[in-house]
Amino acid sequence: MNEIYTTVQGRLVANPESRTTRGGVPFTAFRLASTVRRPNPQTREYEDGPTNFFNVTAFRTLGANVGNSLKKGDPVVVYGRMRVNQWMRSDNIPATSVEIDAYTVGHDLTWGTTELVRVSRAQMDQTDRLSDEAIQSVHAELEAGSGLDAANDEYDVVPQPTGLVPREADREDPEREDSGRELTAV
Repeated sequence: MNEIYTTVQGRLVANPESRTTRGGVPFTAFRLASTVRRPNPQTREYEDGPTNFFNVTAFRTLGANVGNSLKKGDPVVVYGRMRVNQWMRSDNIPATSVEIDAYTVGHDLTWGTTELVRVSRAQMDQTDRLSDEAIQSVHAELEAGSGLDAANDEYDVVPQPTGLVPREADREDPEREDSGRELTAV
């Protein structure tokens, strides 16, 4: 059977809920609303189309980070494995829901900025075979020997946005008095 992988852009309908499965695996679930916007040829303005709702579940560390990072109304982009679940409601009416097993979740930067705060690797599932102390001590030694730490990170720290967008000429001479231009809303 073929799996369906999808990317969905939308907003959280409610705050995420964090729980654990019966097997002790931590997860966070949230509901996502995605509304299509289409141009109306008569009015030449964009109009909202129908809204699709998705139940999204993120497991383990991703789930913990989702629970700590997102709140109701946040614009997000979700990538994961999708399935359609058909079930019977309590009043014997058939119902259908679309569910996504999230592999990646992030803020939609079309609507604003965000800042990544790195967290230490949370070992949420103590029954996971990789949580064995011997394996974790080997991983810790490997990471300690890599020379990477918060002070000597391989990533550059990005300065706070100034509202100016550099032009090509400005990159060659950043000391120019009139360098950059104001951002405009699109």
